[in-house]
Amino acid sequence: MRKMPRRKQGLIHWRGMQNTLNFLRRNGAAITGAGLFLLSFLFHLVPFFLYGAHPLGYDTGFYRRYLIEPFVSFPNAPVPGMGNDALVPRIILDALRALHVQTDFALYGSYIFFFALLPVLLFIFLRPRLGNRGAAIAGILIIFSPVQYNEYWYMLFKNAFALDLLIAVFIALEKKYLYLAFALDIALALSHKTTAIMYLAALGLLFVFWKTRRREMLTHAFLTAACLGAVAYPLLHQVSLALPVALFIDWQTYLWFSAPLLVCIAAGWRGFREKNIPDTVIALGIVSIAFVLLRLPFYERIFVFSDMALVVFAACALEYLLSKTKLRFAESFLYWGALCIAVGLFLGTVYNQVRSLEPLMTAKSINRIEAVGKMVPAEATILTTSDEAPWFEGWTMAHIAAPGMLHDSHNLEEWTEFWNATSTDKKISFLNDFASPLYLSTLGTIEDLVGKSPSCVTPIAPDLWQNTCAPEK
Repeated sequence: MRKMPRRKQGLIHWRGMQNTLNFLRRNGAAITGAGLFLLSFLFHLVPFFLYGAHPLGYDTGFYRRYLIEPFVSFPNAPVPGMGNDALVPRIILDALRALHVQTDFALYGSYIFFFALLPVLLFIFLRPRLGNRGAAIAGILIIFSPVQYNEYWYMLFKNAFALDLLIAVFIALEKKYLYLAFALDIALALSHKTTAIMYLAALGLLFVFWKTRRREMLTHAFLTAACLGAVAYPLLHQVSLALPVALFIDWQTYLWFSAPLLVCIAAGWRGFREKNIPDTVIALGIVSIAFVLLRLPFYERIFVFSDMALVVFAACALEYLLSKTKLRFAESFLYWGALCIAVGLFLGTVYNQVRSLEPLMTAKSINRIEAVGKMVPAEATILTTSDEAPWFEGWTMAHIAAPGMLHDSHNLEEWTEFWNATSTDKKISFLNDFASPLYLSTLGTIEDLVGKSPSCVTPIAPDLWQNTCAPEK
């Protein structure tokens, strides 16, 4: 068999390389988007490999409860944390249940998907302004952002889904996809109150920025506000009476997490003259900073939005620096030295977050809670501690009450009086305020929950007591 001439072999090899390069050029954006999705997906799996099947934070049980409730309607009946104001996320979870997806896979799989989709949407959003490279940098920064990782660990399911919707509606507004934007207005309002309010505030600034599109901005604002008011008015009214506090990072932590991005912005600030930052991002940044400075309700969670805006500015600065390779040595050394330090801090911070944000409840403890749930009758009420309440909510079928939470209507003063009471009658009267049959459960001691308990609070199993106190006549 004759060998192919070496020259011909080289020509075929060259043509193959050319075809490959042409394919990459034609499909570079799609390949980059797929790469960002895969990178984010794998990164958000890391806690499961490090810490087991339930590695995420405090809110996990509230969302899991929705999936273990009997499936009797579509959408299914609301539960605490997944009310009528979260209609679209409930529909998504119901659809997964209808497909017989296993409970934990449906919960965690959809949640990781929301985070994996975020850098892809950000890439699509920024690509017309920053190019493939700048938009890809933004996607990488958002994947490894310590602020976003904290959001992930806290299990802010609705927030994560609504953040995807927010970027999607910004894309629709920038590209003037009118009807798609209207559909996303409705979906956002029926998914997460805080994100919808941030969107409404951003629309107010866009009304100022886009003078030729003011009627359109008013229409979007009216549609979003009408849908939000229809499902969330009672809660919004309650918020107006007493400002709630959201558990999340504080100012000092946020500034530490953001320091590497601020260094990048300082090093490449000249890029803002060459690259146009989308008006929607500028509006989001202004609104989020104002929201935090005014300490409005749930302002602690607004750092998620300000981080998004900061990531975009940092990506713009980095793209500018990468495009300016012919700098004087002294200037180049200063810039790239600062950036190396910033990148090291950025990756080091997110690494520390992954290692330090461990599960709040061990697998063994969850098994103990599930065992308690199997011992109480249907429709029973379990009184537990505030720290343990989400796990009892998500891994039992009982009605859960905890100080100031769920099926408890007592205020802090009433609880303090109960804990400090020396009168058995007062203790019994307080416990009989809860629906019966009432059980008490904690993985600690009964004193952690009720102080000195009356003798009629009787132990019936490990971690479980029953209230057998007779009601007052």
